[in-house]
Amino acid sequence: MNYSGEYAESVARPITDDCVFVDLETVSESVHTGLSPVRALAGLYRERKLLIPKIRTKRQAREAMEQLGELASDARFVAGHNIVAHDRRFVEGIVPSSPLLGLRSVDTLYLSPLASPRRPYHRLVKDYKLVGAERSNPLEDCKLSRDLLEECWSLLGEWGRKHPGLLDVYRTCFDGGTGVFFEKLGGRRIWGWEIESRFTDLVGEKFCRSAARRRIGDLLDGEGTPPAIAYALAWLLVAGTESVLPRWVHHQFPHAGRLIRAIRSVPCGDRSCGYCTTQHDPKVNLQQFFRFSAFRPTPATAAGGSLQERITTTMLDGRPLLGIMPTGGGKSLCFQLPAIVRYKQSGALTVVISPLQALMKDQVDGLNAKTGSPTLNGLQTMPERHDTLEGVRLGQFAILYVSPEQLRSTTFGRAIRQREIAAWVFDEAHCLAQWGHDFRPDYHYAGRFISEFSEGQGIQPAPVACFTATATFDVRNEILGYFKKALDQDLVVLSANRVDRDNLSYRVEEVTTAQKESRIHDLLVDSLRGPDGAWLDGAAIVYASTRRRTEELAEGLRNRGWTARHFHGGMDPPEKKLVQEAFLSADIPVIVATNAFGMGVDKDNVRVVIHADVPASIENYLQESGRAGRDGLPSDCVLQFTKVT
Repeated sequence: MNYSGEYAESVARPITDDCVFVDLETVSESVHTGLSPVRALAGLYRERKLLIPKIRTKRQAREAMEQLGELASDARFVAGHNIVAHDRRFVEGIVPSSPLLGLRSVDTLYLSPLASPRRPYHRLVKDYKLVGAERSNPLEDCKLSRDLLEECWSLLGEWGRKHPGLLDVYRTCFDGGTGVFFEKLGGRRIWGWEIESRFTDLVGEKFCRSAARRRIGDLLDGEGTPPAIAYALAWLLVAGTESVLPRWVHHQFPHAGRLIRAIRSVPCGDRSCGYCTTQHDPKVNLQQFFRFSAFRPTPATAAGGSLQERITTTMLDGRPLLGIMPTGGGKSLCFQLPAIVRYKQSGALTVVISPLQALMKDQVDGLNAKTGSPTLNGLQTMPERHDTLEGVRLGQFAILYVSPEQLRSTTFGRAIRQREIAAWVFDEAHCLAQWGHDFRPDYHYAGRFISEFSEGQGIQPAPVACFTATATFDVRNEILGYFKKALDQDLVVLSANRVDRDNLSYRVEEVTTAQKESRIHDLLVDSLRGPDGAWLDGAAIVYASTRRRTEELAEGLRNRGWTARHFHGGMDPPEKKLVQEAFLSADIPVIVATNAFGMGVDKDNVRVVIHADVPASIENYLQESGRAGRDGLPSDCVLQFTKVT
């Protein structure tokens, strides 16, 4: 390419010397009726400074605005961070004749996603604030805006040198002060039809070209939509590098996100399209991200195809669903693969809501090990939590695992508001019916949260995907009815033709209470030791009905020579984490637990699951016993039964 609008090496300085930087500190007028909505203001023009730190009445506000106008008398531009949507609006409301309104605006908020698409900060980083509760200083914010504008000048100059023709597109997409900014950098206006050509040359093979031709033309014809092309282009230049299109861009220029989705997330159906035939092929994605050559053939659908593949493709199509898969059937991949694909295509976030967040570390670690894709682990200290939620906000994560209680956290809500949501996934979805009524009431808050969150964003709720290993007819209908009422979504039900697993051997043994511990020891010997007494590669889970019983059985098995630990809901989180990690790493081969243990645990070599007590329901038994033999090798499921006389 040899575009005449390349970055101008002769440009001596940015336009900061021609800008008056303005910052207003405001409050809601409705809260302070009769008082000025502007409580402080500052201006900075070259070496001249204005700071009015305290404004109470509307008269004081008008006088302060007049002083600000005098400061700007020689300026050519008015600049600031979010000045177009925020500061100018208050100036117009207080002094409609202010000289500031006759100046062209240069907004660093508008420039930041173009200058730094990998880290498109939505707010100033106020390093001068040593304490979080300290009030903002509008003069310091003016200085930060000036520094940020100079940084944008430098970074966009580098983008212009690296990608000839890019600044021409940006110049053509923006009017006013922002357009002049790009013109000063060397960009020039081009014809609309040239933008499509530049767009294609700059992005390369990262999108569907036939879709781009249709959508870019529509945007160029639409009033106020060309900036969306610039923001979409900036993001596409760094797509796949843990970046995110800022939420305010989605809100103010919604066509930017729609353009990205249209040209990257929707297959065109043309077999000659190189992008769509590879990026929208589930098997290609499976090989790329998980190194699997094919989906699991079992469990199978009623038609005989892979249920895992059917659920995955349904999620990729953006349809809400209820997937019923036997334990060990590869359920996690059904939502992990679409989550990674959507993240790579558009930077969207998938939120996975699970009842036992503390027991998901192995899913998170396993996903990282298989794909290198980022996730969020809920077992974190407060500083770690802050860092990960900041990572969510900045687009570093594809999947966020949370417990239902986290939906009430304001910090969680603030973080995900900065992201486009690809899907809401409910793991162990039967808990919506079983636990949502009593043990985990926050499960039933989830639908309300999603509805209010989406309404606040001005969008339709992202599709819901529910997963469970067991669901009776009543439970299934309750889940379907819940999401129809809460979100008006009709979940398609996808289930296996058969739910049994041939590698599992089920049996019931009648024993007395006094015989149970001895018999459990014998079963462990049969499953975990070879004929010569040597340890085999395997583990065991023993379920008991009470916390006290788990502790007693674990101690008894230790006295018989087993490395065994108990696990129940009354333990402290650090101790739970320690026991879980030791079990997953094979340091502890035997766990004695209540039914609080198991959900989210993906250990494939559990050779035997023993129930020392009869579970509360057949669904619970199938769920818990199904944790045996996930590697497909023969494994035992033994239910101990004591006859009541």
